[in-house]
Amino acid sequence: MKRLLVLCLAAFWAGTTFTASSQKPLIPNNTEVFKLYLETHGSYNEALSGEAERDRFLLNDLKVEATGTVTPWLSYAYRQVLCYRNEWVRANGFGSYIENAWVNVRLSDKFSVTAGKQDAARGGFEYDEYTYKIYDYSDMNDWMDCYFTGVGISYEPAETQELCLQVTNGNDNRSKSPSFYNLGWNSSYLDELLSLRYSVTAGQQAKGNWMWMIWGGQQVEAGKFLGYFDVMYTRGKMDPLGLLAEQFEPEDEESGSPIANTSYLSLVTRLNYQIHPKWNLFVKGMYETASVYKTNNPYESGKYRTSWGYQGGVEFYPLADDNLHLFITGTGRAYSLTERAKALDASVENTGRLSVGFVYKIPLF
Repeated sequence: MKRLLVLCLAAFWAGTTFTASSQKPLIPNNTEVFKLYLETHGSYNEALSGEAERDRFLLNDLKVEATGTVTPWLSYAYRQVLCYRNEWVRANGFGSYIENAWVNVRLSDKFSVTAGKQDAARGGFEYDEYTYKIYDYSDMNDWMDCYFTGVGISYEPAETQELCLQVTNGNDNRSKSPSFYNLGWNSSYLDELLSLRYSVTAGQQAKGNWMWMIWGGQQVEAGKFLGYFDVMYTRGKMDPLGLLAEQFEPEDEESGSPIANTSYLSLVTRLNYQIHPKWNLFVKGMYETASVYKTNNPYESGKYRTSWGYQGGVEFYPLADDNLHLFITGTGRAYSLTERAKALDASVENTGRLSVGFVYKIPLF
């Protein structure tokens, strides 16, 4: 009886060993299949000038993100905003907003296809940074929509080169056909000492009303130093950014003339220096202009607004990774309006503040 029991156990062990070694699961049983994070950014803010109505305690960002690699050729991502920093979204009652919901299929070592709601394929390094890590965006990135539903094709001729072609819906999701086209080129050189992110975008905001965007960013990373410089230019018939449209919104929408034929230029740079493995110093500067490139009564052609933005601060990373960091920052904006803008009763207030807070990407699973 004992011999029979031993033989049965041996046969069972041999069978399970053979099954485990000869049949691999279709979906790997590891944490790469499903990762869940909570992205948070909170701060205490003390106004130095302007921003009198700004809350002192703010939860600037609260997002849940799920990502996974199901097989070597299939991956996905889902990110939902639980607390949105954009004032328009808050004012209109959109407390929750889906940013990403896409699936990526790798067709070969060089080609992949992404379908679903995704980030627009645009150049620049400020744009490429995770939103929850940003203290204050440039006007260009703060006002521009960047999440669209569509299809993107990526081609990597080499490990350091990537070409992206993306076709998406426009700002109006009711559009019957795709109306935004993005072409991006990302590359790196000298063992990632120099990295580039360039893009060209064309899109229809409405039938026959086109907008154009040319964005580019250069980044240098050498030892403890990391810095980038972005140049972004956008123009369109229907004010693609919407900044001047809000500045000069007609009191009577039926009889008033909305501003049109607008163009925007943004220059953004950020410099980081790691004085210690856990400590980082940074400064950031922004120069931006808003103009009308073709007269449309009562808006004459020419520049209307110039803004200068500055940031500086200290970041402390207490953990071994960069998921959590504490910060102290100073942020300010100064504005200059031209005479043609003042003639239309435009006004804008300079702002400045000190902030103390945290940024934490919390791994939940």
